[in-house]
Amino acid sequence: MKLYIMRHGEANYPQGSYSDRERRLTTNGEHEVTTTAKWLIDKQPKVDCVYVSPYIRAQQTASILLSHLKTGQKQNCDDITPDGHAGSVVSWLAAEIQQHGYESVVLVSHMPLVSYLVHELDASVQPPIFPTAGIAVVDFSPETLRGKFQQLLIAERCAG
Repeated sequence: MKLYIMRHGEANYPQGSYSDRERRLTTNGEHEVTTTAKWLIDKQPKVDCVYVSPYIRAQQTASILLSHLKTGQKQNCDDITPDGHAGSVVSWLAAEIQQHGYESVVLVSHMPLVSYLVHELDASVQPPIFPTAGIAVVDFSPETLRGKFQQLLIAERCAG
């Protein structure tokens, strides 16, 4: 099955707030996510489910994605925040995929978790540094909890 691991778009702190949970997408971040979403619908027009961190910037990223993708499924997950544990997330995600019979899933999260997830799935790959709105493509086997990293795309390359 295809697993797309995406980092949220560029974000900053709202005026007067220093809460990481409250960071919002910038205008540039919204543009990055739209560009990546357009690339994704060209490669994978239908996605079974989008799993998303509860943090505002990830929620905004997922909303933009969902406005482009053919799926009605969105599930919030408190475990896919910046300090989430990659091994636990992979086990949980595999169970979700098997339970629902999903063929393609997008996971919207944060650094450093997105990097650690790629390495957890494919130990031959060092944890990549995800740019904002970057998306990793992984062929994932939920039965073995392993995957094969295919590529990491950034918004600028998705546009071209």
